[in-house]
Amino acid sequence: MTPHSKEELLIDLLRKQNATFCTAESCTGGNISAVLTRIPGCSDVFKGAAVTYCNEAKQNVLGVKAETLDTYTAVSIQTVKEMAEGAMHLYNTNYAASVSGCAGPGGGTDEIPVGTICFGFAAKGKDTIVEKIYFNGNRIDNINAATDHVINKMIDIISKA
Repeated sequence: MTPHSKEELLIDLLRKQNATFCTAESCTGGNISAVLTRIPGCSDVFKGAAVTYCNEAKQNVLGVKAETLDTYTAVSIQTVKEMAEGAMHLYNTNYAASVSGCAGPGGGTDEIPVGTICFGFAAKGKDTIVEKIYFNGNRIDNINAATDHVINKMIDIISKA
């Protein structure tokens, strides 16, 4: 079957590599995994998601260090790096993506304005890629933009593997 959506393309690429994937989500609240699990048969390659919305969950579930959260905050490239690597270890996958940010409308600061979202992309045997992007939408737009970014970036990473 030819993929018709980018989500189907991601699942298809993972299948072709006989690879597995998981997510660690904070501000997206499981939206990435919800989008992926709409694809029939995705359980062949998608192993799970950790929705770690609070710092305690990031630490207890994913192994993010308290020092990282205290020094850099939950919305940082340092935190999402540890989230992605922790999720890949937790689910024993080839790839993992993480996201943490301030979707809005409240919660922003001068240092971390609303729309700031950090991403981590881990792959076995490779350095973890981290990014910080500023989105300008409302809460739902920011969550959807972050979800789209993860799927598009994973397609790019897996296509080049």
